[in-house]
Amino acid sequence: KTKKGRFKVKGRTSRKKLGQSLQKLADWAQKARNVLTKGEMLRQAKVRIAGHLNYYAITDNSGQCDKYVYYANRLVFKWINRKSQRRAYTWAGFNHALAWVGWPKPRVRKDPSPFRRAEAC
Repeated sequence: KTKKGRFKVKGRTSRKKLGQSLQKLADWAQKARNVLTKGEMLRQAKVRIAGHLNYYAITDNSGQCDKYVYYANRLVFKWINRKSQRRAYTWAGFNHALAWVGWPKPRVRKDPSPFRRAEAC
């Protein structure tokens, strides 16, 4: 329900689309780990995640966006640490690198219905 007590449809990312976009990110990270440096890989992953959030971060979808960013962080951490036989990052170092790159935060970017009819006073 809305604040005024009316019913509304909540837009949410389907589990299928969420899984597909995470799989695409994992496939990209697996291919990019041997081609890109760690910093460049983080920057490009940031752009990909920000693009996903620009489309899916609407008013009622914050839970799915949080889930996407959580799993995307884990995927990027996994594939960056498989670049060589040594471990590239610990979790603390990885979080520091994410802050340095300016990792996107899941926040509502748009209201899906900006052209609602104004209520009469």
